Amino acid sequence: MGDPVDDIIRVASLTMSEDEADRLIGWIALRTGRSKALATGDDTISRLRHVAEHWLDDDQRRRLAGWIARRVALGEDPVPPSPGPGRRRT
Repeated sequence: MGDPVDDIIRVASLTMSEDEADRLIGWIALRTGRSKALATGDDTISRLRHVAEHWLDDDQRRRLAGWIARRVALGEDPVPPSPGPGRRRT
């Protein structure tokens, strides 16, 4: 794997529907305690790049890139499940 942000965007561009990419933005927003409306960009992939670059730290980006790549390889939903009540981590 190379740059985690590029890896996330590459996998999203090649394998995710617009709805899945939008759900991933929502998952990142929820996980980081931010409003999804603050994700800037002209389209869903641009917005996803923004949140991956600015809302996640290096470790979170690496783990998310690995998660997405594994899930896609297995043919499973590439969007992590939403954290349960009291489990939000920043």
